Amino acid sequence: MSTAWAGGADAIAERMEKMTELFVAETRKAIYTGESASHCEECGEPIPEARRAAIPCKYCLPCQTSLERVGK
Repeated sequence: MSTAWAGGADAIAERMEKMTELFVAETRKAIYTGESASHCEECGEPIPEARRAAIPCKYCLPCQTSLERVGK
């Protein structure tokens, strides 16, 4: 018998919750947390104040989207 089933559905749900918490924690570590740049490091265009205030960022939205698509 698999040990995953030994505790029943509650044990499986608890294990999945712990795995999700670990995934979220690892993802948060990968997010840039420094001070926002005033200009995009990729294209050099000014980053809108609203974006800089909302999240710490190094790139304008179009460049950030492009970089995420190619996985840089």
